[in-house]
Amino acid sequence: IDKTFVCQNHNCIPYHKVCDLVDDCGDGSDEESCTNHFGCSPNYNNSQQYIPHSSVGDGTYDCVNLEDELISCNTRVIRGILLKSFAWLIGILSVTFNIVVTGKGVSILSSITSSDRLFDQVLIMVISFGDFLVGGYLATIAAVDTFFSKNFCRKQFEWLVSSECSTLGVISTAGSQVSLFSMTLLSVSRLWKLTKGLCPSKPVDKKEIMKVVSAALIVFSFSFSIAIIPLLPRFEDDFVNAIYYPDVKFLKGFYHKSDFKHPITEYYGKPRYEVTDLSWMSIRKLTQNMFTNRNGELEHHLLHFYGNDPVCLFKYFVSPDDPQRWYSLGILGLNFICFTIITLSYVLVNIISLQSSSQVGEGAAAIIIRKRNQKLQRKVHSG
Repeated sequence: IDKTFVCQNHNCIPYHKVCDLVDDCGDGSDEESCTNHFGCSPNYNNSQQYIPHSSVGDGTYDCVNLEDELISCNTRVIRGILLKSFAWLIGILSVTFNIVVTGKGVSILSSITSSDRLFDQVLIMVISFGDFLVGGYLATIAAVDTFFSKNFCRKQFEWLVSSECSTLGVISTAGSQVSLFSMTLLSVSRLWKLTKGLCPSKPVDKKEIMKVVSAALIVFSFSFSIAIIPLLPRFEDDFVNAIYYPDVKFLKGFYHKSDFKHPITEYYGKPRYEVTDLSWMSIRKLTQNMFTNRNGELEHHLLHFYGNDPVCLFKYFVSPDDPQRWYSLGILGLNFICFTIITLSYVLVNIISLQSSSQVGEGAAAIIIRKRNQKLQRKVHSG
């Protein structure tokens, strides 16, 4: 019995090497008619790769070009037509409405003579600017979803590590924080003015203008700082979640710190420290040293704070092992305090307003009764 398989390129191999998921012929002819595997597309050196059918769609990237997981992927930037329509509608309406509000606010600033009213008007304009940023973010992320369409699966790695995704994350975070901090100041300001009673407001002068401008600048500075801090290189060990090497074929997809343990241990031996305790810079250097210098520095991209989701939002919900959990929980706690202050302020404003209205009503009733009694007394005396 002939136990030799003749390849299309006229090479000969033993029959037991046919359909063994390895291109033994060199032209793939020993695997091309097999039904026990999935054939990955030829990789960068035009070699063929085969994997078992059970490895397709199992959550692990086996093909060099990642297609074993992307072939059944239906991920979109925005999941669902309803959410996409909502993003378009709210985004466009928010941008348009807040441009109008800000324009009207600017037009009446010069006519304001009360410092209290000036403070409120500027805060209202700052809130509108924050809402404008959030609206712009919603419209842009909807446009990104339309641009990628069904091709997002193959582009998701490039998108999540891109500067565009990080920029959208900064815009959405800064916009929401600007609106929240401004609303907090506005609610406290209204409560303070109500407790002052009938005390006259100071006229608008340079000193009052500087106070208003300083308050607005503090809101902007604090909000944008919260949004930008996660992207600063100094804090990458606290906010970077993974690294993406597009040209390193055995480092497929996103590599977290724990994923580097195997290749680093295989190349260097057991390290003195746990790989998860190393800085990202140290991991990059160790990975770079695995390759010859003739190819230059390996291209790599950091999976930043905002790349945790295709819509590039602030990562409020974290797991216990997330390096940025304390920052996220801290900002979440700060926002909760702001919402509490806003709620309490408006509750107190309503209570004080109701009490004032009741007192005014009682005063008016007393005046009516007193006038009626005086009228009756006059009738008695005249009688």
